[in-house]
Amino acid sequence: MVAVVTGHHGFLGQYVCNWLRAEGWEVVGAGRPEIEILSSQFDEFLRRTSPELIVHCAGPASVPSSLADPTADLEGSATVLANVLEGVSELSHSARVILISSAAVYGQPNRLPVDETTPIAPISPYGFNRVATELVLREFYELYDVPGVVLRVFSAYGEGLRRQILWDICKQALSDGAVRLFGTGSESRDFVHASDVAAAIALVARHGAFSGETYNVASGTETTIRELADLLVEEIGGGASVSFSGTPRAGDPLNWKADIGKIEALGFRPTLGIEEGARAYARWVKEQMSSG
Repeated sequence: MVAVVTGHHGFLGQYVCNWLRAEGWEVVGAGRPEIEILSSQFDEFLRRTSPELIVHCAGPASVPSSLADPTADLEGSATVLANVLEGVSELSHSARVILISSAAVYGQPNRLPVDETTPIAPISPYGFNRVATELVLREFYELYDVPGVVLRVFSAYGEGLRRQILWDICKQALSDGAVRLFGTGSESRDFVHASDVAAAIALVARHGAFSGETYNVASGTETTIRELADLLVEEIGGGASVSFSGTPRAGDPLNWKADIGKIEALGFRPTLGIEEGARAYARWVKEQMSSG
């Protein structure tokens, strides 16, 4: 069984590659610098590897960057996926495609938890462009018979992640002895460890409905940013202070919590809670910064 993982050098892509290999897949990576997806080189790559599964992890992953350059964010997400799916549609067999999307499509939901029927209402270019990417997958399923499924991943984290909120907290605590964050601290997220995301992907590869279906991938647990910061600072040690600006960052939702009942019906069970996972992450950051 051959699986192609786009964005295999990225944070989540590396977890996915390792998990699929452990489950017996022959994994082939696709993406820069080896393969340029937006070129005929990628079509030849697909013909040569003849995959049964494609996990599309490639693409931008930053709300601030999308605000600074929404066109680049759109091209890196929807346009790149369209090229992948066009290549798949021209294969002699239909490889199944798993699209890694984001909870950003929900924007600021009116109620929690959010399930897959919650109306999409993005509040950033990143969120809007993830919606566009999901529609591209549905287009190729409906019109070109490319079997595909969407996974809306909530706040993924884990060792290897060198950006976003956990990294920022740990780095500031270690470097400055003071953590300064946007918002009030009452904002919340549904954090899910990358190993659990990879497990969900492997599960969907075996049992998911590749008919344009959508699944939330999360822990189903809501954690405030204040709780997260206190947990990480405690593990880091040194007694760093934590303060909040009182103003949310542009494009960031206030509160997220996922209903994961749909993917749980396939057998998904998150295994790493936020306390254990965040403490392990803090220890990893300390090791990284102490080693230079």
